[in-house]
Amino acid sequence: MTTFYFIRHGKTELNLSLRFQGGDIDSPLLPIGVEQAIQAGRYLCDLSFDAAYVSTQKRAMDTANYILKENNFLDDLTVHYQDSLREIRFGKREGAEIDHTDEQTNYLRQRPDLYDPKVFGGETIDALVQRSTETIEKISKEYPDGKVLIVAHGVLLITLINSLTGKEKSRWREGGPLANTSISILEKEQNTDYYTIKSFNDISYQSQNEEA
Repeated sequence: MTTFYFIRHGKTELNLSLRFQGGDIDSPLLPIGVEQAIQAGRYLCDLSFDAAYVSTQKRAMDTANYILKENNFLDDLTVHYQDSLREIRFGKREGAEIDHTDEQTNYLRQRPDLYDPKVFGGETIDALVQRSTETIEKISKEYPDGKVLIVAHGVLLITLINSLTGKEKSRWREGGPLANTSISILEKEQNTDYYTIKSFNDISYQSQNEEA
């Protein structure tokens, strides 16, 4: 059985300013985002991961670094950086302020089966799920009895998790958005197509005195 620990990156400047932050843009982690990642690392410090797979975007790589610095079992850990784990691309909307009245924005959040980003040159939900699923399936074959850390992004992770657990496309954003540095744990039995959620969007480890 492969156990995946999916973690969203820490809070960034663009998260705070409510702007589109997709696969072609980055902004630094806020101090609270760094603290979130450190707390996640301390929470998971006694887990011996067989591998870590991280998006090639800086906010995810920085989050992974802070998490892994707290881990007690790093000697043989291999960290892989994967373009396929980058966030969904928003095209011309990258960095723009989010318009909550926009039809496509609402489709992305509530009815991903109706989301059509071609007007602004964005990536489709199907493309996002295909590239991320192929990566997860490959990892599960390479580590059939392993514990694997995945550090990536909010839209990618919620759609990926819902897809892997068999939900229809219209429900791929169900349960979102994922909190920054939330931990979702999925298990996959080998020789099956089934993924089971053991923990979802967990931030119970975070201290209660965090600042926005």
